[in-house]
Amino acid sequence: MKTRRDKLDTLFSLLVRERAGWTCEVCSRYFPEDARQSLHCSHHFSRRKRSIRLSPLNASAHCFSCHQTLGENPVLFHDWIKGHLGDEKFAALKVQAERLVRLRKRDKADIYSNLKASLQDMQARRRAGETGRIEFEDPMPDEVWATTGASAA
Repeated sequence: MKTRRDKLDTLFSLLVRERAGWTCEVCSRYFPEDARQSLHCSHHFSRRKRSIRLSPLNASAHCFSCHQTLGENPVLFHDWIKGHLGDEKFAALKVQAERLVRLRKRDKADIYSNLKASLQDMQARRRAGETGRIEFEDPMPDEVWATTGASAA
């Protein structure tokens, strides 16, 4: 069953690709402005896992070819993710993936605002000349984690 994309997914995808400087995080191919649709936001764990669907740790920028290769080879993808994140972050992401989260309209509005602010900040930093990977914070409001008895980190 395919998971429907919404405006949060669209904004998150843009942010993940901007974070990588429009460069595939596997093969390092750069995607200029007229070819950016060929760079994908690749989720490590399924987007159906709501608790990490919009987590910066759960997505990377991959070109179509690398995305296909990793998607068709789960062991290779697993090893790449673990190497990319490191053992500690990978283990934390796995735990976070199993948490149940219910988002209210207000939560989604807060997440959208957080994502939009992160993107604007990142784009301003790019215009100022910053290159390379620029990290962004998990957009989930603390109140969401408080209602699940979990923490964001």
